[in-house]
Amino acid sequence: MSTTFAIDPARRPSMPAPLARPELEVVAAPRVRRGRPRVVLASALVTGVGCVMAAQLLLSIGTDAEAFTAHRLQAASTSLVRQQQVQTEAIEALGAPQRLAAAADALGMVPSVSPAYLRVRDGRVLGAAEPATRAARSPLGHLTGH
Repeated sequence: MSTTFAIDPARRPSMPAPLARPELEVVAAPRVRRGRPRVVLASALVTGVGCVMAAQLLLSIGTDAEAFTAHRLQAASTSLVRQQQVQTEAIEALGAPQRLAAAADALGMVPSVSPAYLRVRDGRVLGAAEPATRAARSPLGHLTGH
C-alpha cells in the first residue's frame, strides 16, 4: 500500500500545511514587591503577640494581687476570731460565782443565812426572812478567799 502512494502523486495524501507560529515578544517580568507585605505581616504578628503577652501579664498580676488580699483577709479573720475567744473567756470568768461573791463583798453585801422567796402568782412569802449581819460567815467564803 505504501508503494501506491509513492508512485501516484494524485493519490498521495497531502501533508498538512505547517501552522503559522505567532510572533513571540520578550515581555518584562512584572514587578512584584515582596519586601513590604512581609514587613507589614511580621510587624502585625509581633504586635499581636506582644498584646497577648501584655494581657496575660496584667491578668497574672491581678490574680496575684487578689491572692495576697485573700491571704491578708484570712489572717485578719483568724486574729479577730482569737480576740473574740479571749474576750468571751474573760467575760465568762467575770461571771463566775466566786467573782460575783467577791464583787458583792467589796460592795458591802452579805449573804443571807435564812433566805425567803416570794411566789409571784399569789404574792405569798415562803420562808422566814431575817436581816443578814456582817458576822455571818459567807457560804462561799472558801471560794472568795475570806
